[in-house]
This record gives sequence, structure tokens and C-alpha cells, in this order.
Amino acid sequence: MRYSTFKSKCENVRGFRKYALTFALGALMTFTMPPIGFVPALLVCVPGLIFLSINAPTRWKSFLTGWVFGAGYFIFGLYWISAALFVDIAQWGWVLPLSAILGPSVLGLCYGFVPLIARRWRGSEAAYALATAFAWSGVEYLRGHLFTGFPWNLPGYAWHWDLPLLQTASVVGIYGLTLLTLVWAALPAMTLRPRLVAGLLALFVVAQAGGTIRLLLNPTVQSDHYAVRLVQANIPEATKWNNDEDWRNLEKHLNLTKAKPQTPDTPTFVVWPETSVSADLSAFPDIAHIIAQALPKDSYGILGALRVDAANEGHPSFYNSVSVLDKNDKVLSNYDKHHLVPFGEYIPFRDKIPFTPLALAVSGIGDFTRGPGPQTLHIGKLPSFSPLVCYEVIFPGEVVDEKDRPDWIVNVTNDGWYGLTAGPHQHLGIARLRAIEEGLPLARAANTGISAMFDPAGRLLKDQPLGTAGYIDSPLPKPLPPTIYSQLGDSLFFLMLVAVAAGAETLRRRQQKSV
Repeated sequence: MRYSTFKSKCENVRGFRKYALTFALGALMTFTMPPIGFVPALLVCVPGLIFLSINAPTRWKSFLTGWVFGAGYFIFGLYWISAALFVDIAQWGWVLPLSAILGPSVLGLCYGFVPLIARRWRGSEAAYALATAFAWSGVEYLRGHLFTGFPWNLPGYAWHWDLPLLQTASVVGIYGLTLLTLVWAALPAMTLRPRLVAGLLALFVVAQAGGTIRLLLNPTVQSDHYAVRLVQANIPEATKWNNDEDWRNLEKHLNLTKAKPQTPDTPTFVVWPETSVSADLSAFPDIAHIIAQALPKDSYGILGALRVDAANEGHPSFYNSVSVLDKNDKVLSNYDKHHLVPFGEYIPFRDKIPFTPLALAVSGIGDFTRGPGPQTLHIGKLPSFSPLVCYEVIFPGEVVDEKDRPDWIVNVTNDGWYGLTAGPHQHLGIARLRAIEEGLPLARAANTGISAMFDPAGRLLKDQPLGTAGYIDSPLPKPLPPTIYSQLGDSLFFLMLVAVAAGAETLRRRQQKSV
């Protein structure tokens, strides 16, 4: 591509065509995400936003340009959320415009602040390009934390196919990798600064080489003779929540649990997906007994379950949980999901506004109650683990209790709501980064979606494809020593942000002096 021609077209387009192009570039950037991973699109979309916004005449026009780009990115990148409505489209069809258009467009508002913040540096193209990367990365961090956070499809996930480069996250996390990605993608807008471009390209080569060396130095090593079975029953959502099908659904999980081992070692842990048990095992010992009888000898069940606390008479608390069951029918421990989905598992401000009818419609039982936070569960001398339910795995730095570091991570989920869309692939790619950031193996069991085992460097050891029923038996890998990211969190990312902002300011001042 001749960037001079592309730049000229972007800067000269006017009116509706400008915003149509901006929206199209945002939509095109979704092709960088799993399952496609077409990274070259970044070299068009990021410079395109820079070229389209640098000459915006007013702050409102700067904001509008970023917003339209964000709307295109999120409308096309999150289309799969609406697939959940088709489980019962007759009842939920009215929500479709909200989930497909309005919600993503509101989320796109955050991208409006990117060119608005970068306006200060628009006197120099190179400075503005760096400032855009700085502002964009900062906005992504805020998107991941404000209003409970939703750090889905950060630009750094575009490298989901490039395992050596993903190792960068073990040092600077996904936000740091996102900043580097945006800086590299902005290079075509810095062509007047050859030394800067050369330096940034060299940094890319160093990151690739460093990741390759890390992988060579840390091969996959099995943790003694421990093995994990991941069960994926592939139960359709319309059937899963039908009370008449409860026993048949349970039987599918039981049959997969009792199947012949695929490895020399009998599974030590059997992991069932989110809400695979639609009952509180402590309150229904008969169900606990049936499941315990199906577990292999000397193994433990790590089971996605619904849990109820009826201590407050007349006002029970419901939890989306993980329960640990032994062969003697005993529930050894429970973990309650702490990062709940707004409007999916609870209604915000319900204590101030009477939303009870809506809450019942959303969850079927009303609001879920939030658990206390990340926990490490211990089963005697066996490898300890950190359980995560569904999208809790998307939050970097919030997946383990660093004061009680576990030996591995267990993520149970139900991506069956989203059918054969990009959503389950995106969820899997996001989960992989948590293994790399923490240096811990990650086992993922989905009702359907993609069940998988990752080693602590993010290598995919085994997986069960989307839309299929089956099970995976995998050795449990040993964890790596604590990573730099697990010890420092996002501190290095903030230092990188400051460095990029300082670089943009230096270029801006040089440009002013040369005029």
C-alpha cells in the first residue's frame, strides 16, 4: 500500500463519506481478533484513524470520529452477543436492537476520547501518532476497570496466533502488549521519522526473540502424575435450562466422566463446565452421591454448580459457583463467582430501584450474589488451583490470589449461548493470556465453546472443538516461577504510557521549534 495515497484520501474525504470510511475501518479491525487474526489490518485501521482525525476542526469532530470508529469496531466485534437471544427469540427479540446496535455504540463512546485526548499533539504527525497510541491504550485500561469493566478484544489480542510475541504479556501484561501493538501499528504515520521507526521495529524484533527464548527455556513439564479431565457435554441452551431435561443433561456429564482415560494416568481432577449442576450439592446429597460414584478412583470433581444460601429466611442468596466434590460425596469447598455480568447475573442499582421483575426475567431466579474475590482452593497435598467462572478470566491481574499463589487456574464457562460464532474463539484467546501473564497452567471446561488445556507459557496442549461433545484428558503441567507481571501488575504498563506520552511531547516541541 502507498500510505501517501491512503493518507491523502483519508484527509480529503468529507461529510458522510468520511464517517462511513471511519466506521468501515473500525469494522475491519475486528478481523484482527480471533478466530481470524489478520494482523495486517492494524496497519490500515490504526493509521486510518490517525489520518481521519488529525485535522478535525473542532473537539466535537475529533470525538465524533473516534466514536464512529469505535461503533464500527464493537458492533461487528461483539455481534455474537445477540446470538444468545435466538435461544428464545420470541421472548427476547425486542432486545436485539439494544444488544446488536445500541450497546456496542455506547461502548464505542470510549474511543471518542482517543482523538480528543491526542488533539494537543496534532501539530506533528509523528507526535500525533504516538499520542493516539498513548490515548488509546489509556482508554482501553479504563474500559477494563470502570463500571465493573469490560476488557474484551483489546488490540493486543490480535497476536493470539503468535505465541512468541504473546510472551511479552508475562512482563507487561495485555495492556502493555496493547500499547506496543498500537505503537507498531501507527508506524506508517511516522514515516518522516526514520530513526523512530527503526527503533520501534527493533523493539518488535527484540520482543519476538525474547518470547522465542522464553519458550525454549520453559518446555512443558508434567506435574508429577497428575492428570485433568475436561468435560464438554455440548448441551443446547434451550435444553440446558429445561427442567424436564435435568436428569438427561446430568447423565451426559456422567457418561463422559466415566469414559476410558486417554492418558496413562487416571484423571486426578474432573472438571465440569459452568452450571453443569443446576443444584446445590450440599442441599441435594443424592445428586452429590450420583456424581461421586461416576468419578474415577481417588479423583475429585471440580464442578460448575448453582449454590443457594437460605440462612436469611425468605430472602435466599443465589451463587454461580464452583464446588469441589470427593469420592465420599463430600463437598470440600465452594468458590462463588465475584465478577458478575451486569444485566445478565445482577441488575445494577437494584437496591435503589425496584427491578425485581426484570431480574427474574434475566436470570430466572433473580440476582446472583457476588462472592468475596479470587480464591485459592486446596485439596490436601494436591496442586492448589484458582477457580474462575466464565468471563472472570478476561480481567488481567484479577484471576488469582497473589498472597496464596495457586499451582494452576480452572476456568469453567458456558459459551453455548453464542453458537458457532466468533465469541467462543475470542473467549479462548483471552483466557490464554491469563496463563502467560501469571505463569500458570490454565484448564478450561465449557458446556460448549472450546474446552482446552494451556501450559504456563500459553501452549495449547489439547482442545475440544466448538459445537462438539467429548472430553479431554491432559497431564497437568507444572507452574513456572512467578512472572514479572504477576509481581508488578500493570506498573510497567504505566511507565510505558509515560514514556510514549513523553516521546509525543518531545516530537511536538521539536516541530514547534522548527517552524
